[in-house]
Amino acid sequence: MAAAQEAGPSPLAGRGPTGQQAATTGDTGPHTVGDRLVLQAAMQLERRESVTARLRHKVNLDGGELFGVGSYWQQGRGESLRVRMELQIAGQQSSMLQVSNGRFLWTDVRLPTGRNVTRIDLRQLRSDPLLAATGSDILPGHASWSPMQPELASSTGGLPTLLTSLGANFTFLTPQAMRLTFSPPLVEETTSIPVFAVVGHWKPEKLAELLATGKKKADAQQPEPEPLPLPHRLPQEVLLLVGQADLFPYRIEYRRHVSTAPGTAAPYQLSDAPMVVLELSDVAFDATIAASQFDYAPGDTEWNDRTAEHLDRLRSKR
Repeated sequence: MAAAQEAGPSPLAGRGPTGQQAATTGDTGPHTVGDRLVLQAAMQLERRESVTARLRHKVNLDGGELFGVGSYWQQGRGESLRVRMELQIAGQQSSMLQVSNGRFLWTDVRLPTGRNVTRIDLRQLRSDPLLAATGSDILPGHASWSPMQPELASSTGGLPTLLTSLGANFTFLTPQAMRLTFSPPLVEETTSIPVFAVVGHWKPEKLAELLATGKKKADAQQPEPEPLPLPHRLPQEVLLLVGQADLFPYRIEYRRHVSTAPGTAAPYQLSDAPMVVLELSDVAFDATIAASQFDYAPGDTEWNDRTAEHLDRLRSKR
């Protein structure tokens, strides 16, 4: 379990990618302080030699709940980035595995109804002339990593690109200093860490693209937009908690809009009924990970190549 409590006003003046020296608190230019914090967190992750963590995934939709536990591995940077994520759904014979070895992205989903294995050729994506001509950001070694609904996460890059995707799709409010408490069974002993909490709302143009409608852009001066009419399976906002010392994303929470009186910390608190939650604990940086951890073979199971489908989706976004 996890809980968060307010720890004072936002102390981000002079803070940067490692917790020191960077953006000021004034929301100048096209990006808010919250936007810059999310970008800094993504950049910090990309600089790590390696990352390992335990993870917990929870989905609460249509009156039902699903819990998943697993692990995350990330090694290398730039052209040598490799990613592996495993999830086991509690109480069910269901699991999901995603592995990128830099050349291929494999996704292996096992359900009581059967097994589905897919592959995406990352080299083919990177060499596509249309994507290259339009400035594709698909970098060598980047993996897809999407334990949430596909529209909520980026198509490439593990945790670093998941954060980048949040920054591209949401506008974030001013960060708030909080303390995040982990309790068993998520960790062996109750621990508490200082974090920055930021709440993001959909950028109007991104939401319009997602819903394929001609919604007008919201007033840029509106600090907390009114809830937009969305499909019930689509969240209205996201809460992100990153460590103050390491800027690591310890909790990502997709949820419905939380309305509150001005000046209160309620938007930064954990939701009582989040739609999707990803929590990471027991995080270790720069540890040695065996190269075989990023190997994968489907064995005798038939698999589907989704490269063309993925290419079409990326091209349409361009």
